[in-house]
Amino acid sequence: MRCLLCVFQNKNNSEKCHSCDYYLNSKEIRTGISYIEKGFGKINEELDNLEEKVHLVIGLVFKRHKYSAEDLTDSVQMDRIKSIAGKIKDDINNWQRAGKLKGFIKEFYNDYAQATQDRFNAINKNIRERKPTLWEQVGGFFRQLYKSIVELLPVIIQRLITSKKYKHIKETEAA
Repeated sequence: MRCLLCVFQNKNNSEKCHSCDYYLNSKEIRTGISYIEKGFGKINEELDNLEEKVHLVIGLVFKRHKYSAEDLTDSVQMDRIKSIAGKIKDDINNWQRAGKLKGFIKEFYNDYAQATQDRFNAINKNIRERKPTLWEQVGGFFRQLYKSIVELLPVIIQRLITSKKYKHIKETEAA
């Protein structure tokens, strides 16, 4: 926080106050903070939309989630979130390489990134741990049964074919 003494002492309008190490308001800092706020604002909008879809249930008798966990994790919104976050991170890294990144902006970015990452992780946890509806449990049982049959069927057929081959080979060897 800036004290009045610092305001009076800093008449030459340097970036950082020598008394309290406060980063003073400059155009570069305002632009950088504005860019970061807008970028993370877009990410938070996408996270809001995604969060609304997590518990959305449809159907009267056979209730089920409108979007499956796979649909949500592979959704366009997830791609947009990753894209926007990657763009912001690339820009921050470019500013740092160019020497235009102020320590205050880096701290501001890190705080926003950590808060957004925590929210993103919480939403992913909700997606993974949401309880399936009764109809989804029944459907999941039949999907597992079908998957088991489809996986075991080729093994059974292979064993039948190979046992017939061995039987035929033994008959020809005996003759």
